[in-house]
Amino acid sequence: MVWPRLIIVLAAGAGRRLGGAKPLVRLRGRPLAWYPLSVLHLLGAAEAVIVTRRELASGLRELARSILGRGAVNIVLNNEPWRENGYSLLLGASTLTSDASFVTMSDHVFSPLLPARLEYSVAGRGGYALVCDSNPLFIDVDEATKIMMQPPILYESSKNLREWMCVDTGVHALFSPPTLKEAARGRVLTLNALVSSLASTGRARAVLVRGAYWTEIDTPDDLVEAEEGRRGRVVEHVLSWVRG
Repeated sequence: MVWPRLIIVLAAGAGRRLGGAKPLVRLRGRPLAWYPLSVLHLLGAAEAVIVTRRELASGLRELARSILGRGAVNIVLNNEPWRENGYSLLLGASTLTSDASFVTMSDHVFSPLLPARLEYSVAGRGGYALVCDSNPLFIDVDEATKIMMQPPILYESSKNLREWMCVDTGVHALFSPPTLKEAARGRVLTLNALVSSLASTGRARAVLVRGAYWTEIDTPDDLVEAEEGRRGRVVEHVLSWVRG
């Protein structure tokens, strides 16, 4: 199997519910962003582009360097974080040429078995792919992004879908960076809107899993549950693969 060797980390959100510095909030003694970076490094990713706010740049740079090495980290500042994660992805992808990359949010914790499904052969004629879960066990589904798809074709991505097949795990891959510019519309660009725009032209793919080990940390309650409750099963699974 061949996987992307780059990572784009989207870490510019306000994170107000967790105090504003969400990527660096500690879970089991490790910053949240440590989890996706370490898991993707395990699969061979050797460089990272981190899109973030100025006040988080230094901490995230040092964290990523501790995992990937000092010369392997590029910080891209998003000075307009209100423009949402889709805009952050455009900023990160603009530093790439033709290289494929994993795309991840800094607040997601996931098993390496999920990104392992996003090898190059998944791309087909699509420029973008993600992993979605038809039976999510460790999140609040009401808060999650829903996906309508007919495997492997992705049709729509939104938190407001009435009919849906699976939930976005936050584990993505960008196989053709130039396709993003063609899909971008408007000054405010959510990641869901960007993915749906790609899907409307047949350039988005989805890989289906069921009941996988993954979660996201958005609120203090999520953090407590990941420390002590049901979501902690995901953390324990991930730490059985990576330690730091």
